[in-house]
Amino acid sequence: MRHPISKIVAFALVTPLAGGMLLAAPSSAASAQAPAVAVKAEPYSTFAVTVSAPKKVKAGGKITYKIKSVNKGPYQADYFFTGGLLPKGSKVVKIAAPKGTTCDNYEDGFWCWTPDIIEVDDYEAIAITVKLGKKSGRTAQAILGVDSYDIPTGAENLSRDELERMGIKNWFFVKRVKTSIVR
Repeated sequence: MRHPISKIVAFALVTPLAGGMLLAAPSSAASAQAPAVAVKAEPYSTFAVTVSAPKKVKAGGKITYKIKSVNKGPYQADYFFTGGLLPKGSKVVKIAAPKGTTCDNYEDGFWCWTPDIIEVDDYEAIAITVKLGKKSGRTAQAILGVDSYDIPTGAENLSRDELERMGIKNWFFVKRVKTSIVR
């Protein structure tokens, strides 16, 4: 079931467009054509991400990924997810994160949300430990970091899936990490 706030946000996004159509000048009215201007969108918050992991691990062993995300601004970060794509065939066995953190699997990876608001130049760190399968290849590859959303006021309680469905802009700040698997 959709959260009621998603209906409110959808209505708030559509109403200005509909109102503009109702008040638009008739097509017969003469109008000066303004040149098209490309608008470059910028994220509300950018992140400097560092990811650490061991260089080598035994097949069937564990890898702990430590993800540190520093908010570089220009605004405080209030809605972002930390995580990403974990190695194929791995299973999450432990998460070390701030109190209140919730994690889940999504179509594009394993992501954790914390209730924290991070001020500019402040950071958050999460450690995700995975267990590799015994039949892992030669290299365990992960793409980890931050998925930050530019959410409008009033949409703070929407899930990641609801934000995606509504087309709310998001930004990825990620790093690729490789660990050799030894036998």
